[in-house]
Amino acid sequence: MNIINKNKSNLGGDVFYGDITINGNKVSVSDLIKDNEEHSYRMTTKCRAGFQVIRDYKGTVEGLIDCISKSTTVVEMEHKLDNGTSHWFHVLTTKGGKWYSIDKSILEKLTVGDMHQSFSKMVDWAMWKQLNTKTWASMAFVMNK
Repeated sequence: MNIINKNKSNLGGDVFYGDITINGNKVSVSDLIKDNEEHSYRMTTKCRAGFQVIRDYKGTVEGLIDCISKSTTVVEMEHKLDNGTSHWFHVLTTKGGKWYSIDKSILEKLTVGDMHQSFSKMVDWAMWKQLNTKTWASMAFVMNK
């Protein structure tokens, strides 16, 4: 079962890979992060006083999941192009606890527990029932066996 509606347009590519519907809201999905590759990330979070805090992280997507919290608003990834230049692309954008865009690799690594702790407004019980989730350790957006 594929829950991501893949973009069939010529302009799709990695940045506009597709979308996913969660609780009736469409969320844009990119495919920029390659598994098991180390990337540079920059994330913005809000502290309790409301100030923006910017943090840099270098590592794999598994480690990135541990860094994300419910106060994370934006995560950017440095994407190196074939011509040697690099640009920063958004791989997670949120507002008010709801996603506006997320990368496919982040979706594939999130567990039900991660969703409850960091993204409680994005919990979709109907989708999880179809994906055969049983515990908080079950994968939230990948078919569980």
